Amino acid sequence: MPIYEYRCEECGYHFSRLFRSVQAANKAETPTCPACGDTNVKRLISPIAVHLGESSAPPEEEESSEEAKEVFGRKELEQALEERGY
Repeated sequence: MPIYEYRCEECGYHFSRLFRSVQAANKAETPTCPACGDTNVKRLISPIAVHLGESSAPPEEEESSEEAKEVFGRKELEQALEERGY
């Protein structure tokens, strides 16, 4: 289920909308801004959050590097991208 983020071009309000599928998102009308009701909104390109999950490998075969187990949320991803100049 994709979540799309939008910014209102009139008032600058950021909001998100959950869709049941990509197809449903493509068929949907442009949402209105919940703050001012305007339809002049722009869909934003958002970073994704990645969760690596738990390993199914036996403990002796798991990587010892903590970096391999690191999980990024939105805040951490934005910070990492900024540090790399993106």
